[in-house]
Amino acid sequence: MARRFVFCILVLFIWARGFESSSPPALSASPTPAATASRFSSFGEALAEANRLSETNEGKHYDSEFGTAIQATHPQLADVVHECAKGSKLPILFDVVFIFSADGRVESTLETPDQSAALCVADKLRNLRLPAPPHPGWPVQLHIELNPANDAMKKRSGPNPATSKDMQLTMQASKAKLAGNYEEALRLYAQAIKLNGHFAPFVYQNRGMLYFNRAKESTDRQARIADLQKAIADFKKSIALGAASDDELNRGLEKMATKVNLEEATKLLTQETGQ
Repeated sequence: MARRFVFCILVLFIWARGFESSSPPALSASPTPAATASRFSSFGEALAEANRLSETNEGKHYDSEFGTAIQATHPQLADVVHECAKGSKLPILFDVVFIFSADGRVESTLETPDQSAALCVADKLRNLRLPAPPHPGWPVQLHIELNPANDAMKKRSGPNPATSKDMQLTMQASKAKLAGNYEEALRLYAQAIKLNGHFAPFVYQNRGMLYFNRAKESTDRQARIADLQKAIADFKKSIALGAASDDELNRGLEKMATKVNLEEATKLLTQETGQ
């Protein structure tokens, strides 16, 4: 099942469609180079490619970066969606495919046809900046659902991340990470972890990604090994906390990028240490 980032106005959060699966997605081979924006002749073609890539290991990692960037730059995404959907008849359902250039900037967007709200959301999120994608012209799907009647989803979602102290600290840490200030980001993650809040699995997941990315960027073997060990510990903690939670969003962590990240970090550590 392809993954997509889903936004439900009652949840005020972004999560992966992989949560719907009853088992973790299988590991897939590395993707072939993604088509550039000019080769997408239609919204449907871009959406299909975004779904295909989201099933690959590289796609899962970049989906995680996309979610982090959304949290850091637009933590009140509900306000953006409400503003764009003003005057529209509910329920509202649409998709935006963001095409990222080689430097991680939004190169272009494609939206569900005949949806003014989709165009509006795409325009307001054009300032997203991510790390360089696996290939230029990389598509990522954002799925928007605005349905106030979805009370069942509200009951499953738990506390609102926008008002959760640990999630606020995680968003601040994500901003520091995007700015390259890893030490400040780690300080903020440590504060969030001390709270032992509802979103602790996500805090560990995000901090693990920081260690993981820093390890891959490092030219110092000992520092690389140390960061990989810390990343593995955080990914394991994230999955364990999620599995013990009665919240579907937290339990879904094992089914999204966290497990894939854990497996890749473990593989890299084995390569580094020979053990």
